[in-house]
Amino acid sequence: MSSVLPRMLVVVGGVFLAAFLGACESSDPADANVEPPPSHLDSLSTTAALPADSGTPPALVRSQTLYVPAYSHIYFRDAQRSINLTTTLSLRNSSPDTPIALSTIDYYDSNGEHVRAHLDTTRALGPLASTYVVVEVDDIRGGVGANFIVRWQAEAPVPPPVVETVMITGANTQGISFRSTARVLREDRVPATAVPADSVVP
Repeated sequence: MSSVLPRMLVVVGGVFLAAFLGACESSDPADANVEPPPSHLDSLSTTAALPADSGTPPALVRSQTLYVPAYSHIYFRDAQRSINLTTTLSLRNSSPDTPIALSTIDYYDSNGEHVRAHLDTTRALGPLASTYVVVEVDDIRGGVGANFIVRWQAEAPVPPPVVETVMITGANTQGISFRSTARVLREDRVPATAVPADSVVP
């Protein structure tokens, strides 16, 4: 009996070691880029790639002032009952090679009164990077007509960033979520004719 126990411990230890090493190998981020993971796309028939088409350059801009609707709470059934919402302002730099500078992220309430500034200095947002601002569920100072004013600029013309708010709650077993996209108030747009076709990254 005494000789069997050590052999069992060796076997069990070997199994755990193999599992551990396998987990380490599968967690290597380089392996994730070797080939795409299995998906429904595998059921589609393969075809030859078409020649790259430069197409028409999209509208590029150097700066924008954006108005982004937000809701700290929303009414349901009548004007006396409301549900508080968590608001996430999402800012995504869609340029693959140029950073943008965020200079203003200000939050306003339904009366147009300034609630708070979320930036104390200009911040850089790298190529294809994203950032966010969260208004917590219990902060209802903004009201149903809350909004953000966002200002950004770039040293070179870039595709406009993707800026939107996402509101969500799971209070009272009622799941509610929706989003609002930014509206452009002002922008420094570059005419499409002034943008070389080969400078546009597909």
